[in-house]
Amino acid sequence: MTFILCRLLITLLFSAILTADAAYAQAIPISSTYKGMFASSNPTMTFLFEAVEAKATLIFIPGGEGHRGVKSDWTANHGYFSSYHFNVMLRSLGAPKDTSGQFNVIIFDSSADLPIRNHWSGARSSTDHLSRVEDVVRHYKERFGKPVWVMGHSMGSITITELYKRLQGSKSEDLVAGMIFSGGVNGTSFNYETTKLPVLVLHHNNDECIGTTPGNARRIHTKLREAGNTVAELVLINSGTSQGGDPCRSGYHMYFGASPDVIKAIDQFMNKHLASR
Repeated sequence: MTFILCRLLITLLFSAILTADAAYAQAIPISSTYKGMFASSNPTMTFLFEAVEAKATLIFIPGGEGHRGVKSDWTANHGYFSSYHFNVMLRSLGAPKDTSGQFNVIIFDSSADLPIRNHWSGARSSTDHLSRVEDVVRHYKERFGKPVWVMGHSMGSITITELYKRLQGSKSEDLVAGMIFSGGVNGTSFNYETTKLPVLVLHHNNDECIGTTPGNARRIHTKLREAGNTVAELVLINSGTSQGGDPCRSGYHMYFGASPDVIKAIDQFMNKHLASR
């Protein structure tokens, strides 16, 4: 009888754990507030990994064309979140066994492809796109009542720099508590004199993509510091491996094999600056 009772308790506990995991990871559509002539009425899809005891929320803007096609019925077990190493790395920010586990992570999915030409994407500075990102930031800031950080990798670095300029223009920059400028595109820029929030400039020292060079990361960091941003930091990653193929979509540029060092840098930087708030 005792054995049966123990087995029952173990089964119930395991079921509770699975249920809790499911409750903390879900696809969430965000309505778009932009009503321009050519604006789409489709919602912006996001995927939430909610930490049990979050101190802040990180919204991640992917690179490339920015559109993965996240569906409402996708779960954390979908390959995009369970196998693709970049998202597996980021979701660990909410897992205490891998990091401090204190950050909700939101994966942003553009409602449409954001075309790339000559290592640049003008679509990422469009009103429709930036309005959607701002909608997502506002939604999760109101939902959790916690500081919101934005992270843009590669082409996503255009999105977060242009977003912050937009927020500065509307005197809404307080929506964002900090930024992770990762594998940033050459040609991106800040309003250096007025950007005083914490900015982690993160890049791989061996990045072979001609559109996202380590020299650009050093330039961005130097300009921020020279303009008086004492909380801007530069981290160059040296671990990982090259995979061959397109160097702008794989290998060092995508931190392949370097996840532990990358996630440690992000976790430590965010914790450091949350503690100082």
